[in-house]
Amino acid sequence: MNFFSSTKLFLARLTVLSMLLILSACSTTSTSPEDVPPELLAGSKQSSNFYLKKAQNDDDSRWQFAALQALIKEGKFVLADSVIEYLQTQPLNNREKASLALLIADGFYAQKKLPETQTQLLTLDYLQLSETGQIHYFQLNLELLETRSDHQKISDTLFLLIPLMKDQQTVQQYHDQLLNELYLLPLALLNQYQPAIADFDIEQQEMQADKVTEEISEQEKIDTVKLSAEQPSLETDPVKAGWYALAALYQSYQLRPNQLIRSIKNWQENYPEHPASVLMPTQLTNLSQFSPYKPEKIAVLIPLSGRFEPQGKAIQYGLLDAFYHQQKNNRSITDETLKFAPAKIYFYDTQSQTIEEIVAQLKVDQIDFVIGPLLKNNIETFLPIVENLPVLALNSFAAKAEVTKEDQDKVKTGKIAWHYAFPLSPEEEVKQAARLIFSDQHKKPLLLAPNSAYGKRLTAAFNTQWQVLTDDTENNAEAYYFNNKIELAGFIDKTLQTDKSKRRISQMRAIINKPLKTEVRSRRDTDAIYIISKRDELILLKPFIDVSVSPFAAKIPLYANSRSHHFDRTNKQNRELSKLTFSDSPLLLKQNEAMFKEIQQAWPKQSFATLRLFALGFDSYQLIERLMQLQNSGNYSYNGLAGQLSLDKTNTIAVKLSWAKYNNGALFEVIAPAAAE
Repeated sequence: MNFFSSTKLFLARLTVLSMLLILSACSTTSTSPEDVPPELLAGSKQSSNFYLKKAQNDDDSRWQFAALQALIKEGKFVLADSVIEYLQTQPLNNREKASLALLIADGFYAQKKLPETQTQLLTLDYLQLSETGQIHYFQLNLELLETRSDHQKISDTLFLLIPLMKDQQTVQQYHDQLLNELYLLPLALLNQYQPAIADFDIEQQEMQADKVTEEISEQEKIDTVKLSAEQPSLETDPVKAGWYALAALYQSYQLRPNQLIRSIKNWQENYPEHPASVLMPTQLTNLSQFSPYKPEKIAVLIPLSGRFEPQGKAIQYGLLDAFYHQQKNNRSITDETLKFAPAKIYFYDTQSQTIEEIVAQLKVDQIDFVIGPLLKNNIETFLPIVENLPVLALNSFAAKAEVTKEDQDKVKTGKIAWHYAFPLSPEEEVKQAARLIFSDQHKKPLLLAPNSAYGKRLTAAFNTQWQVLTDDTENNAEAYYFNNKIELAGFIDKTLQTDKSKRRISQMRAIINKPLKTEVRSRRDTDAIYIISKRDELILLKPFIDVSVSPFAAKIPLYANSRSHHFDRTNKQNRELSKLTFSDSPLLLKQNEAMFKEIQQAWPKQSFATLRLFALGFDSYQLIERLMQLQNSGNYSYNGLAGQLSLDKTNTIAVKLSWAKYNNGALFEVIAPAAAE
């Protein structure tokens, strides 16, 4: 079996013996006197040179395995391939064969070859591995599944991994992760083992389960049937049944701490010996900190007149839509203890009143929660004079209003910092683009952006993230700036250096004075292009790029930001953008879903820019009762219309966008990196 087929001809010329001799000759004297080979897959505490030298003088195959693991860790894949070829010629027992297959999967994963990693893992029988090897196998599976956010399979893998762990701190971390993954499964699936929640309101649970069941797609139903056939049933697996029941409680009552506390006590009576009773997930400890905001009077500070009126109106409509959705949900709940008392909403126009006038009115109206302001200068003025009032600002913190270290310390001690920021940040969007491009194994991206402060600010944000990802403070993606649409053809010629190729062709024709059969060649030192542009600019840029790339070179993958995503009623432009990958809010990428159709029907022909602000307003209202959960549980996130929402250490809502790719006019989801770097 060849590990990297692209190196096969080169590797055929090598012999493992000569490789060992060379490495032995150039290696430095090890400071470690260890003479006992490490256990299979135990990890590489020494350098690959150390293990290779040991392997030269000792024919115990464990030295080769240790060397292989170290070579993969060090990124020396050509040499790793040589060791693999050598080991495949040796008489290995079943455990060694399984260990070698697992290390080959490690090599693929280290090279970000995710499909190959998955295929390789499917070829080995993990039961042949040692306990250490099985832990290694399940941990690699987890990393692979996390790139796809496959919550069901991640949960199933954790069920197999956790019993193998001995360290209490590690077990606690995996318990926390398991609860988070189960929490993201449909409630209908979690509730399938009903006896575990017999002490709770079964009628309410069944009503919620029926509602969720209707929303599960046919494919999800098929996957659930397949899963039940492959895994032990909950009735014969009390540990899994207990986890499902606990996750069902967490999902049902997470915003009602008092009821959740009572429910957990009943759960513990049903499962006194359960692993989660011994080490309760940290999300379910200190629940008093999770008590949500329950404001009676909410103030919304947005521009409702003047220059920014359209933006303010879009936020207002989104917020009111969320308010009415909550009232509708309240009416459908029969259990009065699960309902929130309806709040009153007051709108204040920040364009027709000064911030000081609005603050005075807030006191008169007895406001106990504020959403807004939207404009940064208003945030800077507003926050210092409302220190004791909870605020969810609809933009990033201004320089003078950032959450201080003192406020961060208050969060840690349970004294809550009251001020939060919820920006739709273009800088954060390009950082997510850098993470996706890096995860797609591109090394030399080009940035195309408008020649403006906006374009240069975003390219700087991209490069800041790129330096972190590549662990190189000098590694900046090459950036080019365009001025206007008229210049785009020449701009692309210069960027891809086809102008130089054209000049060389003209010179050759002039020298020989004869017709020449030629092809213009573009630069080959770039492997991805990220475009920051408006829609009309992108529609011109992409075909110019397509025709400029040399026919001898591979197509360069193209990425773009949400600014270029617009509603295309004819679908003509979308077809022209085939193979382009771009980011946007889930609301605008999943246009066939009920929520989007409902908005389009009630508020037709709105631009995507307007709908993004609608999503901001909708999510801002939904976040009120979730802010405490976000603030006190580091792993918790909320799937909003704007994106996957979490809270960072500065009390700023981080918005993880979704990704999609056009293919013949249709949108297809692209899996983004599971976590920010």
